Amino acid sequence: MKSFRFNLHELGGALGDLGTLLPLTVALITLNHMNATSVFLVVGLAYIIAGVFYRIPMPVQPLKAVAAISIAGGLSPNVISASGLIVAVILLLLAVTGTINLVSRLFFKGVIRGIQLGVGLLLIKAGFLLVNNPQVVIGGENGFVALINFSIPVGWLIALVLGVVFFLLLRNKKLPASLAVLAVGIPIGAFWGSMIGLPSLRFGLSFPSLTIPNLTVLSTALVLLVIPQIPLTIGNAVFATTDVAKTYFGPRAKRVTPKALLSTMGVVNLGAGLLGGMPICHGSGGLTAHFRLGAKTGGAPLLIGIPLLAMAIFLDGNVVPIFSLIPYAVLGVLVIFVGVQHSLLLRDLRGKREIAVALAVAIPGLLTANLAIGLASGICLHLILKYLPRSYVLSYQRLLLIRRKARLVKDPQGKAGHVDSVASRSHSSQ
Repeated sequence: MKSFRFNLHELGGALGDLGTLLPLTVALITLNHMNATSVFLVVGLAYIIAGVFYRIPMPVQPLKAVAAISIAGGLSPNVISASGLIVAVILLLLAVTGTINLVSRLFFKGVIRGIQLGVGLLLIKAGFLLVNNPQVVIGGENGFVALINFSIPVGWLIALVLGVVFFLLLRNKKLPASLAVLAVGIPIGAFWGSMIGLPSLRFGLSFPSLTIPNLTVLSTALVLLVIPQIPLTIGNAVFATTDVAKTYFGPRAKRVTPKALLSTMGVVNLGAGLLGGMPICHGSGGLTAHFRLGAKTGGAPLLIGIPLLAMAIFLDGNVVPIFSLIPYAVLGVLVIFVGVQHSLLLRDLRGKREIAVALAVAIPGLLTANLAIGLASGICLHLILKYLPRSYVLSYQRLLLIRRKARLVKDPQGKAGHVDSVASRSHSSQ
């Protein structure tokens, strides 16, 4: 297969991860006032680098823990971009020093599958939240449908229609299902006011400025954002992504190694930290999104990265109205499908211990919405199952032996004597 293809299927797959990228990105721009030019410039460059280097549809996503904490806490753009600078230094040190090889010993198959299952379940949850959003489009009006005794967001009806379209075309070799859903969803969004922001588009060159965070900003970013993020990045963006790439692409994923992933993420986050951009990572869920929705080569990252880079530079920092054309329900349908497909990676686990470890990662991660917690619980369970059972099994075997000897002392005839006594009683009763 060619390393780069540019067709409708690659384009459909390229748009497959928008359900993860857009909501967090737009929230950071609108709520935390991050510079749109810096944000999309970094994302666009990251996609281009990933496509050219890996030559498979390698995804680019916001650092989820960083984004979630930043949005919830209303952190300033300086702190958010500074976290990217610190993350870059940590990731590059892990790659250059080879420390990642020692860390890899903690990430067994059950742990990796648990991360993937947890990501899949969180994607499904996020998809339903997108569908259930009262707003039909980003920044648009609320829409509800009145039923007999209650009302529901109109997104559920839109998602039902789009879901039918999606699954009818899922195996169509000519028209990618994701593009069909977008083609149907955008006119629906227009009915609910998605076009209102288009007149505000301004064409003009826009470039980010170089920023150097001070020690106060760096320390705040380290404590609030980086420490919660690093375990998740190593687990999902490094080891789980490497595993998914080998699963989907086999020998074609030879460039996807933990060291390479650390390096590309480190370089891009270094740029994000200096240019005021959004910290980014790769991700196993995003790779499933691109692959399952049609992307098979490095052409897909270029098909989304180049337009994002162009919009960042030529739209004078005003990109959000374009993405407001896409209804939340479109993103929700795509995210739910990707979440289900990603969760199915669990199928190749066979042993009960591996399944137990995977569930120990995924369930706490889902319940707390923090896969770092799930990762810690899964690794702990794996170590317990690996090292403690030896002593416990020996103790249990000794206990059984002692009890057996005690029974023999009480009843020297053993089982045979018991049978003979029963037979004699039966004979006497006759």
